[in-house]
Amino acid sequence: MSEAQFAPPPGAASVEACSIAAVVVTFNPDEPVFRRLLQATLQQVGTVVVVDNGSARVDVSAMCGSVDAGVGRIRYVPLGTNLGIAAAQNRGIEAAKAAGAEYVLLLDHDSVPADNMVAALRQADRQLRDAGVEVGAVGAVAHDRRTGTTSKVVRMVRGRVQRLASQTSEPYIEADFLIASGTMIAISVLERHGMMNEGYFIDHVDTEWCLRVKARGMRLFAIPRARLEHALGDHVVRVWLGRWREVPVHSPARDYYMFRNTVRMLLTTPMSLAWRITHVFRLSQFAVFFGLGMSPRLKRIRLMTRGIIDGVKGRGGALVDARPGRGSNR
Repeated sequence: MSEAQFAPPPGAASVEACSIAAVVVTFNPDEPVFRRLLQATLQQVGTVVVVDNGSARVDVSAMCGSVDAGVGRIRYVPLGTNLGIAAAQNRGIEAAKAAGAEYVLLLDHDSVPADNMVAALRQADRQLRDAGVEVGAVGAVAHDRRTGTTSKVVRMVRGRVQRLASQTSEPYIEADFLIASGTMIAISVLERHGMMNEGYFIDHVDTEWCLRVKARGMRLFAIPRARLEHALGDHVVRVWLGRWREVPVHSPARDYYMFRNTVRMLLTTPMSLAWRITHVFRLSQFAVFFGLGMSPRLKRIRLMTRGIIDGVKGRGGALVDARPGRGSNR
């Protein structure tokens, strides 16, 4: 698109930034963090599409209006009810396309971009494409505001999972998957390889998409210079599971989605044998840790079992008798 089509709106970083639309999915967000997100993101992209998944405890529209102050760079898309993260992301992507965006930046409602995050993502994407790389997506490196931990980059190498340090001077690190929040995807890639699988509702939506596009020859990259303040889970506990890990703890309903969607992914999504074994082993760890170590234990075990059965049957959508807890869409 020409510079005339994308003149920089007030507060936008550049003409190039205006070709990027952020898609922010909300579900009862924390007001101070959400306001920081909007303010930081508006400085770096042309449009922010806020898709609300039926928030009842806060007025997301009012928050958007107070930050946007009539400029018109925030587009509010209320869904009325919780349709899940995948459906909300897809509605946001459709709105971004309608606004003329060439790229979408996916964000959760509690993820705050660093000042240069989008510029770093766009520069890396451009350099990789200029070098002839088939780029599926580029993603930021997340820093958990509660624990101070910086996420690592996960990649399977010769049948073993490697967790690569993201605090490096390298311009980019190839990854096997990227967490959705902080990931920038070209609209052309989404048009060619498909959007998010709405049947997953929540959990592994980003994993399934990454595995799908990688199976078609696309490549994924984490960008160390692109930093994102983030928070996974309702809270985090540190445990020994073969190594010290920080495990995000969610509501029992999320156990259902994790088990159901992992089984669905194993049965339908192309991936290497090594990744299949890894996902099965990870589920067994989850079953022991959450089923035996986190209350309410019986409810968690029941929902895990139901998730496995529904995954085998290929069922999707929302769990009828439970919803994700504490306003989290992750």
